[in-house]
Amino acid sequence: MDTSVKIKKTWFIQSREGKIEDFYNTKNFKEVLGSGTYGSVIKASTKEGNQLRAIKVIPKSKVKDAERFKSEIEILAQLDHPNIIKLYETFEDSRHVYLVTELCKGGELFDRIISKGHFTEAEARNTFIQIMHAINYCHTNQICHRDLKPENFLLLDERPETTLKVIDFGLSKVFSKLKETKQPKVSMTTRAGTPYYISPEVLAGNYDESCDIWSAGVILYILLCGYPPFYGNTDAQILEAVKKGYYDFSSPEWKDVSESAKDLIKKMLCKPDKRLKADAVLRHPWMTAKIDKKDEKPLKLNYQMLRHFRNSEKLKKVALTFIASQMSESEIGGLAAMFHKLDKNGDGVLTFEEMQAGLSELGDKAAKEIKAVIDSIDTDKSGTINYTEFIAATMERSVYLKEEKLWAAFKLFDKDGNGKISALELKDVLGADDNYRNDIKYYEQMIKEADLNGDGEIDYSEFIKMMSSNK
Repeated sequence: MDTSVKIKKTWFIQSREGKIEDFYNTKNFKEVLGSGTYGSVIKASTKEGNQLRAIKVIPKSKVKDAERFKSEIEILAQLDHPNIIKLYETFEDSRHVYLVTELCKGGELFDRIISKGHFTEAEARNTFIQIMHAINYCHTNQICHRDLKPENFLLLDERPETTLKVIDFGLSKVFSKLKETKQPKVSMTTRAGTPYYISPEVLAGNYDESCDIWSAGVILYILLCGYPPFYGNTDAQILEAVKKGYYDFSSPEWKDVSESAKDLIKKMLCKPDKRLKADAVLRHPWMTAKIDKKDEKPLKLNYQMLRHFRNSEKLKKVALTFIASQMSESEIGGLAAMFHKLDKNGDGVLTFEEMQAGLSELGDKAAKEIKAVIDSIDTDKSGTINYTEFIAATMERSVYLKEEKLWAAFKLFDKDGNGKISALELKDVLGADDNYRNDIKYYEQMIKEADLNGDGEIDYSEFIKMMSSNK
């Protein structure tokens, strides 16, 4: 049986019209998590499954640039990384647009810096590695954030070593349509950013994605000493200090900071032609130094789980990918950490070689089968394994077999709500991308794989049996 199927995470980020209250409980969560130029963020829970979410409420009257706003949503929908906020779906009514994202309970990185004063080197490194993983992933995908600052990093929870999430892609820019291009880069010219963190070349109106590296260098400086390298009593004074580009390590806070950390800062807060690229920052000795090796565990993927994913029906693979795309970080557990450890070059995707490193105990005995198994996980046919694909293939049965997960997946396909999934409904969900698989026979075959009574459709009991099978 051919079980190959193309799946893209973006297919599952639905854009709905109508009342958001029909899908989310908002009355019990009047707490405002934050507010900004566009609107406020509130906490809510799904009416089915009681999953906690954050909802960004944006009045249409405040959206001055519709194209830029649309671009922010498109960029966020495409991004798929453990350190970037996850977009679940969007809503629109006559007055508002709503962005439904994962909920981060730990507040802003800015607030943690204020409460701590400054971080130890170990704490700063743990935080900064996550920041740079997110930046490197964005730059690899030709996206420049353009407004990196501690206020735009949320903490998943209040634990000391929690996960960081980049938010607010409202000023982001796709600086090239091609990941691999030999053409000269087209410089950006829009003055975008925040005074303390903006780079000199952005102020000059001629820059590239390395402006993000400057902003990250400012953040690292602040993490280690508690104050910014460029400051003043007014925005104008701050910007003048940025233009001059002078900073030092002369205050007492820098006394016990390593020369390696200072060297990294120097190589980020410098002229663009000498500034490190994101991947080079991740390779810097300060970033790769091991603080404590006693807690390190060898990488070990569950190969039987990967084989099970490969042998699953096409529809089950789609359902597993949908469930993975809707998972919260707390449900994913240690899989995010495993993904990071496997991702040796920090580009936010896994190659065959990186995946194979997690299967080293198998040796070379089944090299051909291992490659076929790993290839099957690449369901969007990109040549690498992204975060959602990795979660879909490695999450435990006990996680995806929960009733609320299965019901949500079933409802995704049961478009008319009659309790059955038809081939036409599958085509409606999966066939809208670049004319992919327009042949209805393809979807009829998907139905046939799980249609136990032969009526040409899949009811909920058949769906449950398919999802529960353990091939």
